[in-house]
Amino acid sequence: MTKVISINGSRFALPEGMAAKDVQALAGFLVTLTPVHNEYDYDTSDYQSFLASQGTEVRVDTVELVDRLAAKKQHEESYARYKAKRDADQAA
Repeated sequence: MTKVISINGSRFALPEGMAAKDVQALAGFLVTLTPVHNEYDYDTSDYQSFLASQGTEVRVDTVELVDRLAAKKQHEESYARYKAKRDADQAA
């Protein structure tokens, strides 16, 4: 199992053996950050940046990591089964 930190929905693996106090300190710091969003200005062909109305969402989880190719193969096989079942249900 691998500890991961999720920052506004993006997940990152934490270094193996990272001390719990360091994880807490990192998460505590990240929560203080405010995301910056952009809106495109067609008149100036540039972006205008502004602070988000919500702060940063930080979560620490433990996940089981698998080999990338194995995950891709499982995805393709399960999607094929899903499509076959969906098509059978629609045909019925």
